[in-house]
Amino acid sequence: MKALAVFLIVGILIGCSSTPLELPTCEIPGPMAEVGHPITVPNMPTEQSATDTTATFDLEGLLQFDRVHEAGLTNAKIAKENALAIEARNEEVNQLIECARYSKIWMEVREDMLKQERKNHMFDNMWHRGLIALGVIGAVL
Repeated sequence: MKALAVFLIVGILIGCSSTPLELPTCEIPGPMAEVGHPITVPNMPTEQSATDTTATFDLEGLLQFDRVHEAGLTNAKIAKENALAIEARNEEVNQLIECARYSKIWMEVREDMLKQERKNHMFDNMWHRGLIALGVIGAVL
């Protein structure tokens, strides 16, 4: 009989415990990847002679055109790399926003659980006190 009473009391006390929820984990991104800065485009060359339809340049002018073209291609490549870095950062920010949303939901669940625990605490206290009183009465008798 006493073993049955102990078994019931232990079972009831174990049943009163709650299982903890785990907080969603989020990785905070590091600093943004270093982005390239555009290079300075050289000045356009000046022609040696010009008509309405043609312009004549010396060798240095043609080389200057080549430098302007290379600078433009390099700046286009840097702009693409910067756009990719910004897209990656946007994805990280979106993941953080999603994580914050999950954390908010988790906190709301925890608040609801806490409210429920507070509500049930009074009844649990009375139940435990009743069990203790019953145990004392049983021990006295």
